[in-house]
Amino acid sequence: MAAGAVGVLVAGTAGTAAADDNGIADQSAQTIAAKSRAAMQAATSMRMVAELTDRTGTTGLDIAFDTQGNCTGTVKLPGDNGKADVVKRGQDVWMKLDEALLRSQIPGPAADDAIALINGRWLHGTTNSVLLKDFSLFCDLNHFKEKFTAKPAGEQLTKGAETKVDGAPAIAVNSRHAGETGTFYVSTQDEPYLLRIDGKDAKGNREKATFSDFNKPVPTKTPAPSDSVDLSQLR
Repeated sequence: MAAGAVGVLVAGTAGTAAADDNGIADQSAQTIAAKSRAAMQAATSMRMVAELTDRTGTTGLDIAFDTQGNCTGTVKLPGDNGKADVVKRGQDVWMKLDEALLRSQIPGPAADDAIALINGRWLHGTTNSVLLKDFSLFCDLNHFKEKFTAKPAGEQLTKGAETKVDGAPAIAVNSRHAGETGTFYVSTQDEPYLLRIDGKDAKGNREKATFSDFNKPVPTKTPAPSDSVDLSQLR
């Protein structure tokens, strides 16, 4: 739906497109869930801001990633174990670990040597590195898409109220199966993307996540060689 022109438009300037009501709020909970899962599976990229909480604490994620395995973002480990900025392009991975995370990954006095060597720079290597491989798993959009769009056997769905997620109109769908509960918030404009999830499993582990920037390219900028240190130098 094209927005009407307001005032005199400068020649060559296009009007702004307004979002369309996709009619999904009038559908059953089962239909909303099915269409949202299909839309999420079709997305080629997105941003996810999440908190995953288990007995070890809360892992925080803010990741823009795509189906080609590229990503950029931040991972925060539970407790006081630090955080890392992550950039991944293909098989190349760059990570900037803060001091707390370096000390949690490198035992004893070796941590001081590593901190001095790295000196605030990015670690650079490939997914063949155990350290970088573990963290680059957070860049696997296909894994998260499968996780958040799976249709569990015996799932019971009920439709909730219309609401907003970060200002965007949405419809809630409540899910229950095998001791797990969750609420999914699906966009009621344009594509029925999943905008937020709030769930808890039978063990009490919680997952909270919001999704945005669907199909927007992941930034391609990577750290400069002068601002990076090869991981092999730490061995």
